[in-house]
Amino acid sequence: MFFEKGLLFCSCYELYYPDIQIFSDLNLFLIFSWNSYIRELKPFQKETLKNLLDGRDVYLSMKTGGGKSLCYEAFPVLWSENHQLSSACNVLVISPLISIMKEQSEFLKTLGFTSTYIGKTPEEDMMILDERFQFLFTSPEAILSITKWRNMVTRSQHFKLIVIDEAHTVIRWGESGAGGDEPFRAWYGKIGEIRSLVQCPILLMTATANKAARADLKRKFALNNCHEIIDNPDRDNIKLFVKKVKSTVPIADLFFFLIKLLREKKELCERFIIFCHSIKLCSDVFSAFKMEKCHNIDMYHSKTNEAVKENIRKDMQDANGKIRVLIATSAAGMGVNFQAVNNVIHFSPQKIWILLCSS
Repeated sequence: MFFEKGLLFCSCYELYYPDIQIFSDLNLFLIFSWNSYIRELKPFQKETLKNLLDGRDVYLSMKTGGGKSLCYEAFPVLWSENHQLSSACNVLVISPLISIMKEQSEFLKTLGFTSTYIGKTPEEDMMILDERFQFLFTSPEAILSITKWRNMVTRSQHFKLIVIDEAHTVIRWGESGAGGDEPFRAWYGKIGEIRSLVQCPILLMTATANKAARADLKRKFALNNCHEIIDNPDRDNIKLFVKKVKSTVPIADLFFFLIKLLREKKELCERFIIFCHSIKLCSDVFSAFKMEKCHNIDMYHSKTNEAVKENIRKDMQDANGKIRVLIATSAAGMGVNFQAVNNVIHFSPQKIWILLCSS
């Protein structure tokens, strides 16, 4: 048993706490922080960790909020125990958005781990080169196209796991369009190169990849013998309602029920997210609400200023936040942890099924 930065790691098989279970088959740890602890790992988390620790690649498809991230968060602790702390164990997480990197990195710090992302500050970038972080978050562009970072991961002996978060974006962003259009983010199409730079297991995580996308991802990363964990994405607590409307009806009329609710209840209004398929439509809906003198609303899309995005995310992570209606594109549906959202409206839904599911 040892204590480090607010965490208590227990490798024993029996503790005198009746409600806590140790999984002896994995020699797992209980992980305590000052305000919370993990009582029990879910079966898929144990299965994922066991295969990664055995050196196997894992393809993990699990619904949003199911606990995928814990599979790589617990990895360094378990790896170090299995190797008697013989060497450092760092985890490289390739993520599509800075917002996700920042949120995950800050959360890991609250657990006592060292964590950062490439480009955060010049000082921390120097520390990254010295390999002083247990968790390093980055984008494909940074780790593959910038020489110093590519060289760093190539020469490092400390990376024991590579994580591809939101793996479905590899297909959606890295490939050319049907008409031969340039890929949205070309380096996503070359992300399989990471396999040749770092010799360690790969964990691919997604919540919204269909069978065809799964096969494509396995091919790109040469996952010839990987262990697959595929969860049923169906959520029995979600009800779907479809209402057809004419495009000639003014937006304010279509959303009159919600405008009325906002005016009456203001900050006590139930929280809604309205997803739009384009930035223009998002802006049109936002303007319609503003014209009706609605407050407690905001707009979120890929072109939104990063500082504004951060303020929106912080507010939406508070169940009692001021924003009660968020009008957004699918940029707000990836890797976020918005609280108290029980109502989601898809206004002119996404034509791409994966995007619709993630929203």
